[in-house]
Amino acid sequence: MPHDIISGYIVPLSILLPIGMFIFRYRHANMESKLLFYYLIVAGLINLTAIALVKFRMSNLPLLHIYTIVETTFFMAYFMLIFESKKIKRFLTVIMIGFPILCILNFLFIQDLFTYNTYTRPLEAVIITFVCLLYFYKSGFTENWLNNPINWLNMGIMIYFPAASIIFILSNYFVFVLHNYKMANVIWDVHSILVLLMYLLWTKGFSLIRKSDIKK
Repeated sequence: MPHDIISGYIVPLSILLPIGMFIFRYRHANMESKLLFYYLIVAGLINLTAIALVKFRMSNLPLLHIYTIVETTFFMAYFMLIFESKKIKRFLTVIMIGFPILCILNFLFIQDLFTYNTYTRPLEAVIITFVCLLYFYKSGFTENWLNNPINWLNMGIMIYFPAASIIFILSNYFVFVLHNYKMANVIWDVHSILVLLMYLLWTKGFSLIRKSDIKK
């Protein structure tokens, strides 16, 4: 089925594109790019584990709760490196500490580990979108804007996370309210395409890494 092919094979394997590109640029990469590379490695391993659990007919929902915490932590650490404002860095530190605590409270008292985290997952996407928009606003546009790897990485984030927040909410509505699983599958196919686009933009960003990008 198209849904299984896109979500089950094409998108998970597409993560190898930015990973492969980065390996050839690793020596010249700065720490912010390396953080996103490490994130891809961790995300790939978690996705492999999730697929394996499904194959063995086990629930992979607990992994999603953990993944939400891990993903947010990586992105807040990434933004802390690219922002120069100490005030914003302190704000990101609060999120990095506070959001995981919120996720833990959610699965301990509201939505257990075997329930989809319908509260924290969309909230995570909104937070990352807001911080990325803030960076674009603060950094402005320069003449060589498209030659900066960071801008391509952030464009990938902006392609995926704003729409993802809406997709997470719509998916819950179609599944838990309307019980329309066919429409939910369509929505998740759109989600998969957005993930693929983010990986392609990150691949482009990693390809622009040069020796001069290393921060001294």
